[in-house]
Amino acid sequence: MVLDLYTDWISQPCRAVSMLLMDNNIEHQVHEIGIMKGETKSAAYKQINPSGKVPSIVDDGFHLGESHTIMRYLCESRNLPDHYYPKDLKQRAKVDYWLDWHHLNLRHGSLRLIGANVFGPIRQFSEQKIEELRKEGNDVLKSSLTFMDENLSKNNYIAGGNQLSIADIALVCEVVMLPISGASYDDYPNVQAWVKRLSTEIKSWDQANATLNKFLASKKK
Repeated sequence: MVLDLYTDWISQPCRAVSMLLMDNNIEHQVHEIGIMKGETKSAAYKQINPSGKVPSIVDDGFHLGESHTIMRYLCESRNLPDHYYPKDLKQRAKVDYWLDWHHLNLRHGSLRLIGANVFGPIRQFSEQKIEELRKEGNDVLKSSLTFMDENLSKNNYIAGGNQLSIADIALVCEVVMLPISGASYDDYPNVQAWVKRLSTEIKSWDQANATLNKFLASKKK
């Protein structure tokens, strides 16, 4: 049966899962679910994913959410090339480390800035709350990008190794959307080189990022 993917093309985790699916020619049906339209909170969608989050997949009746878990599942269930999620226990642990690190560091900082600079005005947060979110977001992002830059000064890929892993896909999708929140990775040369490298190695890069790039371009006008 064809796998069903429920996604929003702006979302970092959604784009990461889409890249893995498309680069490995995994047949799937895309169902677009608009986060900003409130579609993830609909009763119909909560039948797919009770948490009301995207991405989600349905694979022959099996429902699964959380992008990192979905990517791990796809690597195992579709027997994808080993470099994505290595069988070697120590190499796999490195990939898992960066996937876990992502949520509490890079993504945490990004979401705080999005809260301050995007949702704050829309939801009429107080100035104090916006400033608190902005400060925390900037501090966490600076620390996260510095840590990544130092690691990438010694490695071509975030978890080491000679080829990209699902950790690279997850993190790079976060980094390239930082401009939405008013952030930048311009001061981190090794991160910049890594993004450029992955943009040529991930075959579906342009397709998966098309909606994001269109949105970012509209903000510059």
